[in-house]
This record gives sequence, C-alpha cells and structure tokens, in this order.
Amino acid sequence: MRLLLTRILLRLLRIPIAKINEKRSRIFLWTAYPQQGFQDYITKRDMELLQHIGIGVPEKEYLTLLGQRIELGLLLMEAKKAYQKIEKERAEKIEALKKVQERKIIKKDETVKT
Repeated sequence: MRLLLTRILLRLLRIPIAKINEKRSRIFLWTAYPQQGFQDYITKRDMELLQHIGIGVPEKEYLTLLGQRIELGLLLMEAKKAYQKIEKERAEKIEALKKVQERKIIKKDETVKT
C-alpha cells in the first residue's frame, strides 16, 4: 500500500520533460566539462564520499552515500558525453566549411585559367 501511494505521489509531482530545455542543459555541461574547477569538484566530492563511507556508517547512510557517488559519476558521464557530442558537431561543421572553401578556390582557379 505504501509503495502504491509513493508511486502515485511521484507521478503527480513529476515535472514534464518538455519544460526542461535539453539544449541549455547540454551547453551547460559542455562548458563545464573541460574546466579544471569542475574536474576538481568531482574529484573532491568523490573523495569526501569515499572517506565518509570508509569510516563505517549504518546501512541506510551507506546506501545514501553510495547513491550520491553514483549520481556524481552519472553527472560526470553526462558532461563528458555532451562535450564529446558538441565537439564532434563542431569538427564536422569545420570540415564542411573547409570543403566549401576548397571548392570555391578550385572554381576560381578554373575560371582564371579559361
């Protein structure tokens, strides 16, 4: 019964995904990932969680800390994925622009020769 009520409550409180701007989130993660401060924060927080787990805590607190550590890893993974995706798109656009410029140069050379 308790589980059923929890599920119903979570469905009622769920934020519609349409309200979350995926593009802005991706850009935020893209800009954060290569910055040393972001990397240092992830490392520092991970070490804090490991130290806290290492001193021996009750099972409920252990599971909470473990969940926080997993969430931290997922955040880093999402940031890396967003960074790689945007960098790949940028590289493809640069390549496309280079090809267009090369075609223009070749066409100019052909018109000059004739």
